[in-house]
Amino acid sequence: MDATRRLVQLARARPGPAGALALFALLAVVYGTSIDIRASRGASITGDEPFYLITTQSLLDDGNLDLREQYATRSYESFFDHRDGLWMQSVALEDGRVLSPHNVGLSVLLLPGFALGGLAGAQLQLVLIAALTWALAYLLALRLTEARPLLVWLATAAAALSATAFIYSSEVYPEVPAALALVGALLVATGRERLPVGRVVALVLLLSALPWLGAKYAPLAALVAFYVLWRGEPRGRRVLIGGGAVSALAYGAFHLVTYESLTPYNVNLVYAGGSTATIVGEHVEFGDRVYRLWGLLIDRRFGVARWAPLLLAVVPGLLLLARGDARQRLVLGLVAVQVLIATFVVITMMGWWFPGRTLVTVFPLLPIPLVLVASMGGRVWRVALVALGGYSLAVTAALAEAGRSREVVIAVDPFELQAVFFRGVAGLFPQYTSWTTETWLLTVAWLGLGGLALAAWAAWTCRPRAGRRGPRAP
Repeated sequence: MDATRRLVQLARARPGPAGALALFALLAVVYGTSIDIRASRGASITGDEPFYLITTQSLLDDGNLDLREQYATRSYESFFDHRDGLWMQSVALEDGRVLSPHNVGLSVLLLPGFALGGLAGAQLQLVLIAALTWALAYLLALRLTEARPLLVWLATAAAALSATAFIYSSEVYPEVPAALALVGALLVATGRERLPVGRVVALVLLLSALPWLGAKYAPLAALVAFYVLWRGEPRGRRVLIGGGAVSALAYGAFHLVTYESLTPYNVNLVYAGGSTATIVGEHVEFGDRVYRLWGLLIDRRFGVARWAPLLLAVVPGLLLLARGDARQRLVLGLVAVQVLIATFVVITMMGWWFPGRTLVTVFPLLPIPLVLVASMGGRVWRVALVALGGYSLAVTAALAEAGRSREVVIAVDPFELQAVFFRGVAGLFPQYTSWTTETWLLTVAWLGLGGLALAAWAAWTCRPRAGRRGPRAP
């Protein structure tokens, strides 16, 4: 009893560290259960996952990025268990080297876990990274909202236990490590005091990690850097500019020498031989992808709110971020940039992966708007949020059980989940694989009703009311 009392007293005295530690422990245990959920019927991992690991294996075994030895000896069978073996995703360079068409950051990051335990070791390392990311996200939300610690903790836990966050905690993709770098950079950049040089150096390292994990994360790094340039001390600005220039030169030189292009996509079978400008041009498309602005949220199969309806509350929360201080507007900008990338740059949102992959990097920022929304209104509003959160957790639990029993596999048919409460509401969500009459009607209904609800919300939150808490002033 004395030990329990001391822990309670410690949590009350230091809710930040205590809450972060408790969240890390909870998520490390829960996320660990996702490791044995298969990606496809034929293999435990699929899509791009084995290509990150085959590079890790090559670095450990041969000390280089050339994959010819791994293909020749089929050493990849130690982590990729498909009976047909690992297909070729790349074309050979002129000197004969075969390279994975992905940035090397994740492959290098996973060296310790893979060396100790192969695929399982790498997945366990990713689980710990994911748990740490959300623990730091709790601290960031606590700082930026200044709300009650329990509310912030519950909102962070609810987002962290959504189906998308749960699945990607052990998936061999760079999204969660990139989220860790982003959250870490925001914790460094968003203190009330001016940034000393030492923290700017730490910030340079964190932001530099983002493009090495994926070229698509460079805009996120740039946005945080611009924010720091705006509010930094003159000496800190010089350090940031100088460090950023060195980092950019190192990145460019490595990729030009290694891949003969500024991105590794140059060796991809799909884009082989194309220039960086050509590859970027082939990625960017506007007219046919506008629907993703809402489809990423409400598509029947790949919408993140289909799997966690609590995330619908993020949308009004974005309005509150827009009215918040500079730090909250930075969060809004990062979420908006990632949504635009997922909409107009990423080739498809319906890939060979679990729903929400293109948004995972900013998922740990979503507790901030959720907390702001939960801080508004009375008991009925909070009961509604609790109900949405409870349903979202039930979906995650049902998905985890269905994955472990092999009812579904997460990269092929997770949307075939048979849970009654999940399938029963499927008809409320449009399916954007084809534009049928039903798709149009449901889209108009969602956008129309959603627009009216947002307008009402904006009008209501702008009205001064005694005792109602809103976003704090800058």
